[in-house]
Amino acid sequence: MTDPQIPVFDASSEFHQNLGLLKVAETAMRKHGDVVMIRASDTRQMLLMAGTDSIRYWKNHQGQFQTELGDIASNAGTTRILIGDALERPENAAIWDASRSGLAEVNAQWDGWAHQSLIDATQALVRNLALNAEAPVDLRPICSLWAVRALCPALFGQALPDPEMVEGLMQIEQFYFAMSTQDAEATATPEALAEFQAARGFLDRAVRAGLAQNSADAPNVLASMNRCLPATLTEAERVDFLRPTLGRLLLEKLNIDGLGLLWTLSHLAQNPDLVAEMAQEVAGCADLYNAPDPETPLCYSVIQEAQRLYPELPFIYRITSKEMEVQGYRVEPRTTILFAPWLVHRDARYWEAPNRFDGQRFMTPPEDRSSYLPFGIGPRVRNRTQFLQHQLSVAVRAVVAEYRIELAPDCKRGNLRPILRSTLAPRGAVPVSFHYRTANTEAATLAL
Repeated sequence: MTDPQIPVFDASSEFHQNLGLLKVAETAMRKHGDVVMIRASDTRQMLLMAGTDSIRYWKNHQGQFQTELGDIASNAGTTRILIGDALERPENAAIWDASRSGLAEVNAQWDGWAHQSLIDATQALVRNLALNAEAPVDLRPICSLWAVRALCPALFGQALPDPEMVEGLMQIEQFYFAMSTQDAEATATPEALAEFQAARGFLDRAVRAGLAQNSADAPNVLASMNRCLPATLTEAERVDFLRPTLGRLLLEKLNIDGLGLLWTLSHLAQNPDLVAEMAQEVAGCADLYNAPDPETPLCYSVIQEAQRLYPELPFIYRITSKEMEVQGYRVEPRTTILFAPWLVHRDARYWEAPNRFDGQRFMTPPEDRSSYLPFGIGPRVRNRTQFLQHQLSVAVRAVVAEYRIELAPDCKRGNLRPILRSTLAPRGAVPVSFHYRTANTEAATLAL
């Protein structure tokens, strides 16, 4: 008896290439079910494993999916190429030991540093919205700037100007995108890629600027790690030894492009009654910036719902390390697997009205935890999820406490349809108006 054959969906045509992976995966699953081989070209194919059964299999057999490929948050190989391996070389064992001492101090201080950066970034966001109150502003640069300010000072201090940090992070994203989309010949020597040179150059500039501008006792990761390094090192050596720690933390903790905040605010701008309920909730919160997330459950539910519809990792690539059997099909080793939070999160088997934004949906946790994985799975992913969701919770509470939010009438509806690059980004500008709440306006008038 022969093994059942995995159904194949041919997506090698120009039509399917133009259609994009979001639609291709959706169509392939609808036609063939949760396990289907997507043939992207004569030389490239990937096994789509959709549905919660596939997610549970992945959770329970992670050793069979050891090789990572193609996503910005967890691609170990690409990350290692970008940040370098100076700390891991045998001849630098003493430097590694010194760096471990620095990491111990960082771990002890990190929550305080990160929280202060978040408060400063969110207060700046609220002030900047006041400068543009009433007139529509594009959410894309606003949210991207907030994401940089909410993290980078805790890592680098005030190393580079904010716009340069925003541009540099975009260059890192472009490097990951190049590594996941270009052919094997191009990625065999990644250091030759223009995207690598731009991304590595940005990281090195940020480290050098931080070394020049930070005092020895500055409250950030760079200063703490630098204090533990031998005084005899040259600047180039310091950059090589500091880059791995700073680069890893940057990629693990960054709210990429501020997209989590952007998608949340874009839906709130279309739900005035929901914003009013959230404002009433935060009015009873004694300290918007320090309250635990469960103290404002509606706000927390709203950001979780936005991440359901727009997961940071809509597709997660892995390569099988051994032969295995999945849902009755035999899967060969070195098969590229495509897990799809994008599909699971919008699947009517697990969610009522899955394509509708329901801000109250997560007031009750989902029955099947395998149906919700906006950042992937694993212990480190849980920590990342808590960190990023807390950042978003604080920002959203602060914004709805001050403003009513309205989508500009001339916003093109097509702009709000996500396009897949490394992440799910809007297709164009997202103009939104922020109006002072009546009570705030009256108070300001009386003050005048």
